[in-house]
Amino acid sequence: MAQTSPTSWQNIEQWVKFYSWITVAAVIYGIAAAHVPFIIGHPWSSCKVSGSDCACVLVFHLFEVPLVSFNAFIAWYGLKKFSQERVVRFSSLLGFAFTVNLLFFAFEICLMLDGLRRQAPDWENWALLSVALILVSGAGLSLFLKQKIVGWIEDGKSTT
Repeated sequence: MAQTSPTSWQNIEQWVKFYSWITVAAVIYGIAAAHVPFIIGHPWSSCKVSGSDCACVLVFHLFEVPLVSFNAFIAWYGLKKFSQERVVRFSSLLGFAFTVNLLFFAFEICLMLDGLRRQAPDWENWALLSVALILVSGAGLSLFLKQKIVGWIEDGKSTT
């Protein structure tokens, strides 16, 4: 792979670090939003509608933990493993991040619509909205960064 000017590579590195730190913050916020209400005695009403609370919480975790873990992995990769030699791999991960975050966004919107339908407490819908906005923003940021990386790669190929 041909290399472009150091300035443009530094720009990519800065964007990757920014993306990774934003993702770390989003992961922490999402985990806190999911668990702090229960810890302070105001559990989410999502699992209070029917069936087993335990089974419902397990299903939430089976769906959400892999998605959150994937985002945490990308943040770690961006902060610890990202390099010119691994730029194509990271770009590929960003494509998956886009898809994962849009899927997670759709899930949160469905939860919010369900909460509105069953008249869940307002704080739940606001919390779901905040998480959904973070996820759709993360999808947009991953797409933006992927395109910056693709442009850097293409610029490098055109100079050879």
